Amino acid sequence: MPLKKWAKAPYIITLPTGEQRTVYIGGRERWAIEELRKAGPKGRTGREALGPRWAAYIWKAKHLHGIPIADAWEPHEGEHPGRHKRWFLDCDIRPATPAQEVQA
Repeated sequence: MPLKKWAKAPYIITLPTGEQRTVYIGGRERWAIEELRKAGPKGRTGREALGPRWAAYIWKAKHLHGIPIADAWEPHEGEHPGRHKRWFLDCDIRPATPAQEVQA
């Protein structure tokens, strides 16, 4: 049976203190974390065609899975000027191999 692309998978979180732990994330929260990983230090916003539920996926990753994610408000122009949040990973997070998962 093939695995779903965003099935629950282990990730190793390394905090700035060097502390490590394993979290298991899947679905849209996993997709959101991968988008933040791809974005690197510049981070991502919901305005970047990621969808209206982006903030909910980030909230779940932060509060349900305990993944350190920082945010900052920034202004934007356009038809409806205002401000939006930009999110950044506040840790190093990488997919875990089976060997790492046991050690973490």
